[in-house]
Amino acid sequence: MGFKISRSQVLSDVISEFPLAELPILEFEQYKQECINFNDIPAPAIHVQLEYPAHLETIGRDKLMERPVEARSEELHHVHVWQEGCCWEDEDGLLVQWASTSDSYVVYSYFRDRDDDHHFYVIDYCRDNAHKLIEDKSQVAQWTQQARAFRMLNI
Repeated sequence: MGFKISRSQVLSDVISEFPLAELPILEFEQYKQECINFNDIPAPAIHVQLEYPAHLETIGRDKLMERPVEARSEELHHVHVWQEGCCWEDEDGLLVQWASTSDSYVVYSYFRDRDDDHHFYVIDYCRDNAHKLIEDKSQVAQWTQQARAFRMLNI
């Protein structure tokens, strides 16, 4: 059983035009490799995130999207990414992963593909106003549709 990460075409196009936008995606990919190494698939369990810092210091809360139901059934997730102005540490060091939030995140889906590999599909990177976007039913529906279409091509 292997491990794969794919990027949406839209995300790849943005990175081609704005190469600096790739940094949080590369950090996300490194984080997911660490998750695989620790058997935190598709993400560390909430009780783990409540007790320990993330595998990578620039990655925060990693959460399954629970609404609408279609998003949950497509294993649509979002993981917070550190951005300027965030305080993810105190005098004792890094905060636990669950307490590390920001207004930026990576949207991804997870599934087992036709090769029985763990497959992460990076759909979008929301740099600002991410909390507002996650409440936008139309936006979440678009991400869910993208996740489903990609999964169907790869199972």
